Amino acid sequence: MVNRKNFILIFVLANILCWKPLYAENINTSDSIKKRPDLIALAFYQQGFVLPSNDFVRGNNQKQAPISFFRTASVQIAKQTTGEKLWEQLYGFPRYGFGIYAAQFINSTELGQPVAVYGMFNLPLKQWTNLSLNLDFGAGYSFNWKSFDENKYNIAMGARESAYVDAGPSLEYTFENGVLLDFGASVTHFSNGAMKKPNFGINTVAPKISLGYNLSGRRKNYNYQDVPEFQKKSECFASFFTGWENEIYKSTDADSVTKYYGATYPVFGLSATFNRQINYKSKIGIGFMVNYFGAANPTISIVNGILEDKHASFKEGLELSIFPSYELVINKFSIVLQEGFYIYRAKYSFLRTPSVYQRLGFKYDLLKDFTIGSYIRMYNYNTSHFIEWTLGYRIHLKP
Repeated sequence: MVNRKNFILIFVLANILCWKPLYAENINTSDSIKKRPDLIALAFYQQGFVLPSNDFVRGNNQKQAPISFFRTASVQIAKQTTGEKLWEQLYGFPRYGFGIYAAQFINSTELGQPVAVYGMFNLPLKQWTNLSLNLDFGAGYSFNWKSFDENKYNIAMGARESAYVDAGPSLEYTFENGVLLDFGASVTHFSNGAMKKPNFGINTVAPKISLGYNLSGRRKNYNYQDVPEFQKKSECFASFFTGWENEIYKSTDADSVTKYYGATYPVFGLSATFNRQINYKSKIGIGFMVNYFGAANPTISIVNGILEDKHASFKEGLELSIFPSYELVINKFSIVLQEGFYIYRAKYSFLRTPSVYQRLGFKYDLLKDFTIGSYIRMYNYNTSHFIEWTLGYRIHLKP
């Protein structure tokens, strides 16, 4: 049976999809249409599953029950590219913008009701006249979690804030009046990158339904241009990064608050990468990194109830590594993936991370050759080590 609320919702959606703006009859010139912005307003709803990726969501919590379901809603505003620049055509005329996301978990009293602000990117993979198959990406900052500080069972979220990452496919239909209807699914990950432990993270998967509208009042139209042959080029990219790693104090001679805040150790370093851009979208390269890891062989003690930590000496914390690099270039924005291999590290008094690490992040051309960026260093492809905040400079080399 369709209840009254569902009937009203279906009726409203049907009228929106069939609606034609009243002012459309008064527009007779293409010049008038061009003046309207190609902005997309969109809202989506999801209801799905929390993946059982740690003991807390599997049921080791205050209610002794799995946290297995969630629901969420989000609104977005995005610019629809139309081909004014070559990169827009090369990527199938994507759209990009920002959004606000709010989620509710089945056990909100223990996890909170997180809110996220994020940047989004919609990448078409295949397009037909009114239909397209897309990949949706989102990344940003979330807050309003119930952290480990407030709930000692919550090993998933060490802090009240975390990163938000979302990705998934969608099938989108655009009506002639500019209305968009989208069906898809996505996987979402929440984590603070080990800036505050514990940090096992929250992972969700859910189907998604979206409804949007092109504020220009029409279906998107594209401008195509000839693509000139790409001239391969080389560069040397140098960058400085800094970050930190948090360690919880595990001894019994301190109160719970002191244990929770633990010790924070600095991380910083320099890297140099030789890149060869082989086409409009891709750079491949090889790099070398030298960095200091302050949590190598640390000592922590309690003096008069205050935690005192000693960072590693420069010799103890010195690390050298090499890495192959791949960079996906999207105009001034790049996504970088590197597989690192330590070639030198001091001996630790405790178990070290593996000798192979992964570095995944982004960089943005702030000025002509200066970049800013952020990378997460991890190992085993699923465990965060620390987050790097970077400033880089590009030196162009002769072909």
